[in-house]
Amino acid sequence: MGIFKKLNILYCHGLGSSINCRHATQLQSFFEKQKDVYFERFLYKNPGSYEYVWNVNEWRRDIEQRIDTTNDKWILMATSGACHPALNIAKHRKEKISGLFLMCPGTGLDMNFVDTIQPGALNYLMKKGFIKYPPSKHGHPALLSIECLKEFLNTDICNCSEQVIDITCPVLTVHGVEDHTVPVENSERLMQRIASKCKEFYRIPDVDHYFDLDDQVLTKLGRLMDVIRENELPEKLCSKL
Repeated sequence: MGIFKKLNILYCHGLGSSINCRHATQLQSFFEKQKDVYFERFLYKNPGSYEYVWNVNEWRRDIEQRIDTTNDKWILMATSGACHPALNIAKHRKEKISGLFLMCPGTGLDMNFVDTIQPGALNYLMKKGFIKYPPSKHGHPALLSIECLKEFLNTDICNCSEQVIDITCPVLTVHGVEDHTVPVENSERLMQRIASKCKEFYRIPDVDHYFDLDDQVLTKLGRLMDVIRENELPEKLCSKL
């Protein structure tokens, strides 16, 4: 169990995905030989279905309930839409979060995002009130409503009034340069606003919203983990990523 490990990692998948997505399996392989790490692929109560409207803040509550089952701090690793709750938790529950690894975070969006599902999807949503979000490989579908999307946008950390986002733990964000679902510039603006002194933003060349964690990304992730390990020492050392 995680309570016996020094570093607890919770991986949170994005909308339309699942605990068996490529990022989940690649991260598990990366960490399986690291004896001081407990890695968990997190299963939400509603990972997605066409019978129940999705709500990002239900995902946030699920994650908070999981990390509150121990007295330990956690490293949150998240893809796409799951970065929304991860960022909010890192801001509002600082005592529980020792680091963030964000992959193509779904932040800084507006309702036009719906048209990335398929052309005309936003117009359909406005007329019908609901739209089906298709699953990716090994993923869960999702039912989206106008209200759930408005809540997603209204609670997006990038829409807070403060210019500086009060997240102080080490943060690594990676984003594909050719991403047409969430523009890479959104992550660049996000990282500029995050207060942490230990942060790195890596633009992955020649990939879109769906990418593998290659050697470059894993090297940067290894450096993030080293920073977090240093921060857990009594001396509270902190070096730049």
